[in-house]
Amino acid sequence: MKRLQPTLNVLLAAAVLCGLGACQTTKQSPIDELSTQEGLERVEVKGVDAVYRRPGANLSPYNKLLVRPVYIEFSKNWKPEQDSALYQMNEPDRERIRQGLADMFAEVMVNELQTKGGYQLVTESAADVLEVRPAIVNLYINAPDVSMQTAGRVRTYTADAGEMTLVVELRDSVTGTLLSRAFDRRNADNMSWQWTNSVTNSAEAKRIITSWADTLRNALDASRGKPS
Repeated sequence: MKRLQPTLNVLLAAAVLCGLGACQTTKQSPIDELSTQEGLERVEVKGVDAVYRRPGANLSPYNKLLVRPVYIEFSKNWKPEQDSALYQMNEPDRERIRQGLADMFAEVMVNELQTKGGYQLVTESAADVLEVRPAIVNLYINAPDVSMQTAGRVRTYTADAGEMTLVVELRDSVTGTLLSRAFDRRNADNMSWQWTNSVTNSAEAKRIITSWADTLRNALDASRGKPS
Protein backbone atom coordinates (compact mmCIF):
# COMPACT_ATOMS: atom_id res chain seq x y z
CA MET A 1 0.00 0.00 0.00
CA LYS A 2 1.03 3.60 -0.57
CA ARG A 3 3.08 4.96 2.29
CA LEU A 4 1.23 7.62 4.24
CA GLN A 5 2.78 10.96 5.03
CA PRO A 6 3.75 11.49 8.71
CA THR A 7 0.88 13.91 9.45
CA LEU A 8 -1.74 11.49 8.15
CA ASN A 9 -0.13 8.69 10.16
CA VAL A 10 -0.59 10.80 13.31
CA LEU A 11 -4.22 11.50 12.38
CA LEU A 12 -4.99 7.84 11.81
CA ALA A 13 -3.38 6.93 15.13
CA ALA A 14 -5.49 9.56 16.89
CA ALA A 15 -8.65 8.28 15.21
CA VAL A 16 -7.84 4.71 16.24
CA LEU A 17 -6.97 5.59 19.85
CA CYS A 18 -9.90 7.85 20.64
CA GLY A 19 -12.46 6.38 18.27
CA LEU A 20 -13.64 9.86 17.17
CA GLY A 21 -16.90 9.56 19.06
CA ALA A 22 -15.03 9.54 22.37
CA CYS A 23 -12.91 12.44 21.19
CA GLN A 24 -15.99 14.56 20.62
CA THR A 25 -16.92 14.33 24.30
CA THR A 26 -13.79 16.20 25.36
CA LYS A 27 -13.11 19.93 25.14
CA GLN A 28 -10.40 19.41 22.57
CA SER A 29 -9.53 16.06 21.06
CA PRO A 30 -6.11 15.10 19.64
CA ILE A 31 -7.67 15.49 16.19
CA ASP A 32 -8.98 18.97 17.03
CA GLU A 33 -5.62 19.96 18.47
CA LEU A 34 -3.61 18.78 15.46
CA SER A 35 -6.00 20.38 12.98
CA THR A 36 -5.84 23.68 14.91
CA GLN A 37 -2.05 23.57 14.90
CA GLU A 38 -2.19 23.18 11.12
CA GLY A 39 -4.29 26.32 10.80
CA LEU A 40 -7.65 24.65 10.25
CA GLU A 41 -10.95 25.63 11.83
CA ARG A 42 -13.75 23.26 12.69
CA VAL A 43 -16.96 23.78 10.71
CA GLU A 44 -20.33 22.06 10.82
CA VAL A 45 -21.27 19.90 7.84
CA LYS A 46 -24.54 18.01 7.93
CA GLY A 47 -24.12 14.25 8.07
CA VAL A 48 -20.37 14.32 8.84
CA ASP A 49 -18.96 13.90 12.35
CA ALA A 50 -16.11 16.41 12.10
CA VAL A 51 -14.90 18.72 9.32
CA TYR A 52 -11.98 21.15 9.43
CA ARG A 53 -11.30 23.83 6.81
CA ARG A 54 -8.53 26.33 6.20
CA PRO A 55 -9.92 29.88 6.59
CA GLY A 56 -10.39 31.43 3.16
CA ALA A 57 -9.87 28.13 1.35
CA ASN A 58 -11.61 28.14 -2.02
CA LEU A 59 -12.39 24.94 -3.93
CA SER A 60 -13.83 26.66 -6.99
CA PRO A 61 -10.52 26.75 -8.96
CA TYR A 62 -10.44 22.94 -9.01
CA ASN A 63 -12.39 21.18 -11.74
CA LYS A 64 -10.36 17.96 -11.75
CA LEU A 65 -9.68 15.48 -8.97
CA LEU A 66 -6.69 13.31 -8.17
CA VAL A 67 -8.13 10.63 -5.88
CA ARG A 68 -5.36 8.66 -4.19
CA PRO A 69 -5.87 4.93 -3.49
CA VAL A 70 -7.70 4.52 -0.21
CA TYR A 71 -5.65 3.31 2.75
CA ILE A 72 -7.47 0.65 4.80
CA GLU A 73 -6.70 -0.41 8.35
CA PHE A 74 -8.61 -2.95 10.43
CA SER A 75 -9.50 -2.28 14.03
CA LYS A 76 -6.87 -3.62 16.39
CA ASN A 77 -9.73 -5.36 18.22
CA TRP A 78 -11.01 -7.21 15.14
CA LYS A 79 -10.28 -10.91 15.69
CA PRO A 80 -12.95 -12.87 13.79
CA GLU A 81 -11.25 -16.19 14.48
CA GLN A 82 -12.45 -15.85 18.06
CA ASP A 83 -16.08 -15.87 16.85
CA SER A 84 -15.83 -19.40 15.54
CA ALA A 85 -13.47 -22.31 16.07
CA LEU A 86 -14.07 -23.27 12.43
CA TYR A 87 -12.71 -20.10 10.90
CA GLN A 88 -9.18 -18.75 10.93
CA MET A 89 -8.67 -15.28 9.46
CA ASN A 90 -5.19 -15.03 8.02
CA GLU A 91 -3.37 -12.16 6.31
CA PRO A 92 -4.33 -13.22 2.74
CA ASP A 93 -7.98 -13.15 3.83
CA ARG A 94 -7.55 -9.69 5.31
CA GLU A 95 -5.79 -8.50 2.17
CA ARG A 96 -8.66 -9.77 -0.02
CA ILE A 97 -11.10 -7.78 2.11
CA ARG A 98 -8.88 -4.68 1.90
CA GLN A 99 -8.58 -5.01 -1.86
CA GLY A 100 -12.30 -5.59 -2.29
CA LEU A 101 -13.12 -2.49 -0.28
CA ALA A 102 -10.47 -0.47 -2.12
CA ASP A 103 -11.86 -1.55 -5.49
CA MET A 104 -15.37 -0.63 -4.37
CA PHE A 105 -14.17 2.76 -3.12
CA ALA A 106 -12.51 3.54 -6.46
CA GLU A 107 -15.58 2.42 -8.42
CA VAL A 108 -17.91 4.59 -6.34
CA MET A 109 -15.62 7.63 -6.69
CA VAL A 110 -15.67 7.32 -10.48
CA ASN A 111 -19.44 6.89 -10.57
CA GLU A 112 -20.35 9.66 -8.11
CA LEU A 113 -17.70 12.25 -8.93
CA GLN A 114 -17.01 11.76 -12.63
CA THR A 115 -20.08 10.09 -14.14
CA LYS A 116 -22.69 11.91 -12.05
CA GLY A 117 -20.78 15.00 -10.97
CA GLY A 118 -18.92 15.77 -14.18
CA TYR A 119 -15.54 16.10 -12.43
CA GLN A 120 -12.66 14.65 -14.39
CA LEU A 121 -10.53 12.18 -12.44
CA VAL A 122 -6.85 12.47 -13.31
CA THR A 123 -3.53 10.93 -12.26
CA GLU A 124 -1.24 13.98 -12.50
CA SER A 125 -0.98 17.17 -10.44
CA ALA A 126 -1.93 20.52 -11.98
CA ALA A 127 -3.13 23.97 -10.92
CA ASP A 128 -6.79 23.01 -11.40
CA VAL A 129 -6.47 19.60 -9.73
CA LEU A 130 -7.65 18.91 -6.18
CA GLU A 131 -5.89 16.02 -4.46
CA VAL A 132 -8.09 13.72 -2.35
CA ARG A 133 -6.31 11.54 0.22
CA PRO A 134 -8.75 9.00 1.72
CA ALA A 135 -8.34 6.38 4.44
CA ILE A 136 -10.73 3.95 6.11
CA VAL A 137 -9.67 2.99 9.64
CA ASN A 138 -11.17 1.14 12.60
CA LEU A 139 -12.69 -1.36 10.14
CA TYR A 140 -14.48 -3.89 12.32
CA ILE A 141 -16.70 -6.68 10.99
CA ASN A 142 -18.78 -8.79 13.32
CA ALA A 143 -18.93 -12.31 11.89
CA PRO A 144 -21.19 -14.53 14.00
CA ASP A 145 -21.98 -17.07 11.25
CA VAL A 146 -19.27 -18.78 9.28
CA SER A 147 -19.35 -21.47 6.60
CA MET A 148 -16.38 -22.90 4.78
CA GLN A 149 -15.83 -24.90 1.61
CA THR A 150 -12.35 -26.25 2.21
CA ALA A 151 -11.76 -27.93 -1.16
CA GLY A 152 -12.31 -24.75 -3.16
CA ARG A 153 -10.90 -22.44 -0.50
CA VAL A 154 -14.23 -20.59 -0.62
CA ARG A 155 -15.10 -18.93 2.67
CA THR A 156 -18.48 -17.33 3.25
CA TYR A 157 -19.62 -15.46 6.33
CA THR A 158 -22.13 -12.83 7.28
CA ALA A 159 -21.75 -9.72 9.35
CA ASP A 160 -24.80 -8.30 11.06
CA ALA A 161 -23.00 -5.15 12.25
CA GLY A 162 -19.70 -3.38 12.01
CA GLU A 163 -17.81 -0.15 12.21
CA MET A 164 -15.49 1.98 10.09
CA THR A 165 -14.21 5.54 10.09
CA LEU A 166 -13.40 7.66 7.05
CA VAL A 167 -10.47 10.08 7.20
CA VAL A 168 -10.11 12.28 4.12
CA GLU A 169 -7.89 15.24 3.30
CA LEU A 170 -8.30 17.71 0.43
CA ARG A 171 -5.06 19.32 -0.75
CA ASP A 172 -3.81 21.51 -3.55
CA SER A 173 -2.19 18.92 -5.81
CA VAL A 174 0.74 21.19 -6.75
CA THR A 175 1.69 22.82 -3.45
CA GLY A 176 0.33 20.14 -1.11
CA THR A 177 -1.45 22.81 0.95
CA LEU A 178 -4.04 21.24 3.24
CA LEU A 179 -7.44 22.82 2.49
CA SER A 180 -9.84 20.59 4.39
CA ARG A 181 -10.04 17.44 6.49
CA ALA A 182 -13.02 15.31 7.45
CA PHE A 183 -13.74 12.39 9.80
CA ASP A 184 -16.89 10.32 9.74
CA ARG A 185 -17.59 7.20 11.77
CA ARG A 186 -20.27 4.64 10.97
CA ASN A 187 -21.01 1.97 13.56
CA ALA A 188 -23.39 -0.87 14.39
CA ASP A 189 -26.31 1.50 14.81
CA ASN A 190 -26.49 2.24 11.11
CA MET A 191 -24.65 -0.64 9.47
CA SER A 192 -26.12 -4.01 8.56
CA TRP A 193 -23.75 -5.85 6.29
CA GLN A 194 -23.91 -9.11 4.37
CA TRP A 195 -20.42 -10.25 3.46
CA THR A 196 -19.86 -13.15 1.03
CA ASN A 197 -16.25 -13.99 0.10
CA SER A 198 -15.29 -10.32 -0.05
CA VAL A 199 -16.49 -6.87 0.85
CA THR A 200 -17.42 -6.20 -2.78
CA ASN A 201 -20.68 -8.06 -2.18
CA SER A 202 -21.75 -5.74 0.61
CA ALA A 203 -24.55 -3.43 -0.47
CA GLU A 204 -24.43 -1.56 2.84
CA ALA A 205 -20.72 -0.79 2.60
CA LYS A 206 -21.30 0.54 -0.92
CA ARG A 207 -24.16 2.69 0.32
CA ILE A 208 -21.95 4.25 2.99
CA ILE A 209 -19.07 4.95 0.59
CA THR A 210 -21.56 6.43 -1.87
CA SER A 211 -22.81 8.74 0.87
CA TRP A 212 -19.25 9.94 1.52
CA ALA A 213 -18.64 10.53 -2.20
CA ASP A 214 -21.94 12.38 -2.48
CA THR A 215 -20.97 14.69 0.40
CA LEU A 216 -17.71 15.53 -1.35
CA ARG A 217 -19.49 16.15 -4.64
CA ASN A 218 -21.99 18.46 -2.95
CA ALA A 219 -19.14 20.44 -1.36
CA LEU A 220 -17.46 20.87 -4.74
CA ASP A 221 -20.75 21.83 -6.37
CA ALA A 222 -21.47 24.38 -3.64
CA SER A 223 -18.09 26.02 -4.23
CA ARG A 224 -19.22 26.66 -7.81
CA GLY A 225 -22.70 27.78 -6.91
CA LYS A 226 -24.25 24.71 -8.50
CA PRO A 227 -27.62 23.59 -7.09
CA SER A 228 -27.42 20.46 -4.93
